[in-house]
Amino acid sequence: MDNDKLQILKMLEAGQITADEAARRLQGVSAPVAPPAPAAPPPPSHTYTPPPSASGYASNNGRPGSHSSSSSTTFDDISRKFESFAKDMAPKVQKFAESAASAIAGVADKVSDALTAPPSSGGHTHVHSGGQSARTHAPAKPVSAGGVSVINIEQLVEPGSHNELSLAGLNGDIRIKGYNGDKITARISYKTKRAGAPIEFVKLGSKFYLSYEADDFNQVSIDAYVPERAFSVIKVDGINGAVDCSSLTAGDVRVVNTNGTLAVSGLDANSIFIENANGKVSINKISAESAAIENINGLIDCTEPDVKNLKLTNFNSPVSVVISNFARHNDYMWSVETGNAKLTMNLPTMPNLGYHVKAKSAMGSIKLGLTGMQFLLNEPSLAEAKSVSFDAAVKKVKIAAETSNAALVIN
Repeated sequence: MDNDKLQILKMLEAGQITADEAARRLQGVSAPVAPPAPAAPPPPSHTYTPPPSASGYASNNGRPGSHSSSSSTTFDDISRKFESFAKDMAPKVQKFAESAASAIAGVADKVSDALTAPPSSGGHTHVHSGGQSARTHAPAKPVSAGGVSVINIEQLVEPGSHNELSLAGLNGDIRIKGYNGDKITARISYKTKRAGAPIEFVKLGSKFYLSYEADDFNQVSIDAYVPERAFSVIKVDGINGAVDCSSLTAGDVRVVNTNGTLAVSGLDANSIFIENANGKVSINKISAESAAIENINGLIDCTEPDVKNLKLTNFNSPVSVVISNFARHNDYMWSVETGNAKLTMNLPTMPNLGYHVKAKSAMGSIKLGLTGMQFLLNEPSLAEAKSVSFDAAVKKVKIAAETSNAALVIN
């Protein structure tokens, strides 16, 4: 059934069927034997749902928008994955297939996400009743050349613990870079399907976003510099283009892309959620209490993730994790897995650092090359090892690593 779904997606990408036809076929393939319960309606585009953490952890470290949670996942919960040798990738295939189909078909849905900002000149401002919030529109006559229109904006962002920034692109690249300032400076390039299609930058209270109807546009690309510490929530959504986010501090960060590369670097947040399909994911120097990173059909290259609770999932492509120092926390819990591809982790060795590793590679080999490890279980496709000094270590790292049909290497 999962092969049928992947075949439908390939036909959609090749233009052999329409997005509506793909959605109907996927629905038919996914139909359960028993009638399902009525599905809850999808959340509105402006409703932010904090990403799930790898362990349910969430704590307040003074970052804007930080929060706490009473739920937690123990290492034993993650370890249950190793009690069964067979690996069932079907749920992941279904999830990613539906996500990719939804994103592609979503070109026909409404897009009311994205950036912010009243322009400093050339625009006009509407103040809503009560004077509580200002709504700023893009200039009436943007610069246009070769069928591409361009809007340049500049918007002051006042400090606030509830500021939210949203950016959504369409068939174009998105770049967001934080800097030490107090204004959003952005360049928006777009192509419309019909003359006069509205696209406007909006500031409503503490929410900043770009509003437009996706049905009316062929392309929307965004290049923005934003104050690096001004927002408690940052959301970025892309399709059919590259997404690059860097040098940002927030309470919660959510970055989702389909059919393009995704890169994040220098993020510091309480919670980070990253999801991509059909493109490479590059992660560099992120810090967080919890982070969930997911990809399909593209390499995940993760460097220096100082994350207390990390859940990293891939399918049909390799995973590489490199970290030189577990600096911020004393206890780490990581779950790293991929399917049909190699999984490699390079970890530091320090006197005060202890590891507890459980690794599984269905139809593949396992190599645990960490020094000072004592094997509790050592079989060709299933292994468990623990640092001799684990119980006395100041910093403890618990890792559950899994792949299928390929090698698993931890050095």
